[in-house]
Amino acid sequence: MDLEQFWQIIEATQAATQEEQLAKFKSELQCISADELVAFTNIFAQYKHAAYNWDLWVVVWLNKGGLCSDDSFSDFRNWLISRGRSTLEAVFANPDSLADMLDGIETGYPTFESFGYVPGQVYHELTEAEFPDSGLRHPKEPSGGDWLRPELKDRTGSKLLNFCVVFQEMGEPEYTALKPRLPRTWARCMKLGYLDETGPKKVERTDDRPTIDEIIATVDPSLKEKDMMAYLKAVAEAINKVYKKP
Repeated sequence: MDLEQFWQIIEATQAATQEEQLAKFKSELQCISADELVAFTNIFAQYKHAAYNWDLWVVVWLNKGGLCSDDSFSDFRNWLISRGRSTLEAVFANPDSLADMLDGIETGYPTFESFGYVPGQVYHELTEAEFPDSGLRHPKEPSGGDWLRPELKDRTGSKLLNFCVVFQEMGEPEYTALKPRLPRTWARCMKLGYLDETGPKKVERTDDRPTIDEIIATVDPSLKEKDMMAYLKAVAEAINKVYKKP
């Protein structure tokens, strides 16, 4: 399995809806061997890790009105790979180009969580075994982000383990740097009412409890990679603890 074969499979899955694309994706993967499936999944992971980038994340966060948790960004990266090689390479070259793509997508927010599960499902059906450990590990923190103050990136000692909270802490230095850097994103978000001249519009909070994203940010994101069920249980428990009825 080389890059050309990888992208041939991805391109062959293109469809009008995500449901159709999932069906095509599974069908394509069922035509390759178990070893090729492992190689395909490793390439997928390498691209997904490469997209773990502050510059790309802040573009998604801004274009979604300040709503892009660690989980959502993971699902976005699945979507980005699912769109094909030319789209991925265009966004890698210039994250701001994503703003031009979003108005035309047919699935609402650009996320595709289930796309990332298909290779594992097909492998299990083929071998009745779990995926072998590739040795690939998710980056500990995003790359890029030279416009971010170092103290914002540093989560040492913070109970908020997820990196998405960094965007909530951005201030004038970040927005001053981002505005000329992301002209298409800035124009789109101004038009949608997500931004004013200085940055995100302030929303008055009527509830002093933390938001769902803020609660999820207290759960160790690395647990998701190790044990999805344990991660979901921890998220549910954290939310219930705050929002349970008296």
